Amino acid sequence: MSDLLTNLSNKYKCDKSDRKHNYTVYYNNFFEKDRHRNFNILEFGFGEGRSVKMWLEYFTKAKLFVIDTMKNLPNDNKILEYVKIKRLEFVSADQIDLSSFLEIFNKNDFYIIIDDASHVAEDQQYTFGNIFKFVSSGGWYVIEDLKCKRNPSKRFSVKADLTLKVFEKYNISGRFSSAVLTEEQNMYLNEMIKSIKIYDKIAFIKKR
Repeated sequence: MSDLLTNLSNKYKCDKSDRKHNYTVYYNNFFEKDRHRNFNILEFGFGEGRSVKMWLEYFTKAKLFVIDTMKNLPNDNKILEYVKIKRLEFVSADQIDLSSFLEIFNKNDFYIIIDDASHVAEDQQYTFGNIFKFVSSGGWYVIEDLKCKRNPSKRFSVKADLTLKVFEKYNISGRFSSAVLTEEQNMYLNEMIKSIKIYDKIAFIKKR
């Protein structure tokens, strides 16, 4: 029997369900206890808005912030209703263009941040290195699609190892190191990461 989140994912034809990536079973295991808590979630990547509907029905009191390169939200009644009741806030920005969205962190902290955006290793690690500090203590940063085959980003002067390999090395050595981050940022992550749980192609990083 499927869990509630997987059922909602299938209801909205979201690719996080057991019919595609099979992420929802892990999300449900981690966050079922938080379903009715009041907190903020941030997701990089909007797609067609299917995960937006899934998250906001699953987390009954949470507010969801979405960052995506698309210019405007679609004319979807359910999504626009969530905006109207202030449970959804959309920011049009690239995930590595920090100046375009850092303002939202001045007034909000986040229990869950999810990266489902470009799937490019350099983008994933740069975003993680700069945004993890905005996860609340005891909160979670999740990166999806760690096995997605994408060419290295040309927006960075260095090439990063695959994010999956970076996490696997951390779990072996206890030391986080990304080529696209500064020494100071890598040190911060080493100090503040409590654990990294990897399930095939998704990772859940818990903050101290």
